[in-house]
Amino acid sequence: MVLPAPIGFLWEIGLIIVVATIFNFIARRLKQPPLVGYIVAGIVISPYFLELLSKYFYIDLTFLHVANINNIAMLSQLGVAFLLFSVGIESDFLKLKNFGKLAILGGSVQVALTALFTFLLCNLFAVLSFQEALYLSVILSFSSTMIVVKLLSDSFTIDTVHGRIMLGFLLVQDVLVILLMPVLSNLALLTNIGMFANFVILGGGLIAFALMLSKFLYPKIFSRYVKNPEVLFLGSLSICFVFMLLAESIGIPMAIGAFIAGLSLSMLPYSFEIYDEIRGVRDFFVTIFFVTLGMQFNLFQLSGNLNILLISFVIVFIIKPAIFYALCLLAGYGKEISLMVALGLSQVSEFSFLLAGQGLSANVLSQSFYSTTIFVIGLSMVITPYFFKYRAAFVELSEKLSEFLPKHLMRDLFRRRIKQLEEPAELTAKLVIVGGGIMGGSIARFIRNEKPLIVDHDPDVIETLRREGFMAIYGEAENKTLWRKLNLKDVKMLILAIPKFEAAMRLLRYAKQVNPNIVVFARAHSFEEAKELYEANADFVCIPEAAGSNILVKEIVEYLSTGSLTRVKALRDELLKHLEEAAKKHPKKKPFNHKTRFI
Repeated sequence: MVLPAPIGFLWEIGLIIVVATIFNFIARRLKQPPLVGYIVAGIVISPYFLELLSKYFYIDLTFLHVANINNIAMLSQLGVAFLLFSVGIESDFLKLKNFGKLAILGGSVQVALTALFTFLLCNLFAVLSFQEALYLSVILSFSSTMIVVKLLSDSFTIDTVHGRIMLGFLLVQDVLVILLMPVLSNLALLTNIGMFANFVILGGGLIAFALMLSKFLYPKIFSRYVKNPEVLFLGSLSICFVFMLLAESIGIPMAIGAFIAGLSLSMLPYSFEIYDEIRGVRDFFVTIFFVTLGMQFNLFQLSGNLNILLISFVIVFIIKPAIFYALCLLAGYGKEISLMVALGLSQVSEFSFLLAGQGLSANVLSQSFYSTTIFVIGLSMVITPYFFKYRAAFVELSEKLSEFLPKHLMRDLFRRRIKQLEEPAELTAKLVIVGGGIMGGSIARFIRNEKPLIVDHDPDVIETLRREGFMAIYGEAENKTLWRKLNLKDVKMLILAIPKFEAAMRLLRYAKQVNPNIVVFARAHSFEEAKELYEANADFVCIPEAAGSNILVKEIVEYLSTGSLTRVKALRDELLKHLEEAAKKHPKKKPFNHKTRFI
């Protein structure tokens, strides 16, 4: 049955969304990343998979076939554009503070070395043209900002040392790929100085124009309507489309224009509100992007490119992580942080999808070569969440392997940048607080006389607490080496103030195992989490949301029964005084939206 064009287009969009929803539900039930569900959904409705079912199982599912892939491909490109628009809004160059040298120099060296190794392997083990080898070298050199930011946000590690280093690397990579994409589309830029200068002038002019608007025009427009979500939504989308059109008109991919538009909005004090407003549109198009990615997998063509596939896996999962690891180790950040950075960045970027599509459109890459690179990009994105999930096991393995290395190197040279964060040789505190944020820090200040030991993974938190005279050390709650150094068998009380439930559960079980008499106070986000913590022998569990709602209900009932606000105003004055004191102690800085969801 052939549907009229408009109805057929709506049918195809509806099919993609419905199938994506089903596989998202399945992925979540199986506790797998939603991204995996979207890509599998695309594979299921791909013409190659449907052809396989028809051929071997005699099942006619041709009605599920997305006939007009060009329309869907356009929506997919919009998905990438909106994705990079949102990444641009969330980009913060201030995050390069303290890590700028490593990010800029190390990031540039990593891209160059990865591309060089890829190019050499292609010439040794694959029969590829110069342009094919060049495209593959660039495609595999970059890591995914989208995937990494989401995983860091979900694991509450965005402000850790390794999280900030990764963001620095990714920010530099994003700038480099913006410069390389037009060059790859027109290699004449490398030899024609006039063309290259023209491109630099046009690209630089677009960025300068965006910065001028951000400084002089945007504040005047958005400050008047910041409380009007509709204006924020339409205004930000308008800016995105204007820069996409401007970029296309000067020969720059529209996704790069969207990224520049996002960067210009990131400098506004209400960029997070703008991000929240456009998130729904972005999620819609990004879902189509990942489903379309799966639809382009042609597993039948992989067998003819096994050498390219093998080279890509060696580069992405061995050589590139090794380069990141070596750079961070030589910079003095220690083996644990270096390994976390290497694991977190061992995937291929969403920009690489654009690069591959650009090569296919220019007839530089064949359809089979394109399918192979798309498979590598998708698979690397699927595998990365598991590297994050089991990172503690990788760290423990590296601890065992490092025993064979010279101890003075591991202790002095390779850890020189984090020595000020390291714990003392002996930890003898009787009261340990894991998590020094708002909750943990407040508890520590109330029980200062007990001389608590505080553990946190945010170096800024550690620095603040140490200035206040506390014994604070850097470490992640999932680090088993840290568990042993805490000497929990001699600790009287353990307070788990960290927001990550899984990490709290593992540490609780370990603490009760080595010291059955230890008293453990913990926090939870839900009644289910509190129940599990109690079942693991926690002595007291607090649910901040429930406690806050109980206090709110109590004050509401008090007012309704007495009609007086005397008590409420007294509490308000007390809280304002406390907040003013806290604001003086802690410098104001741009917050990061921990509710970010990229997939």
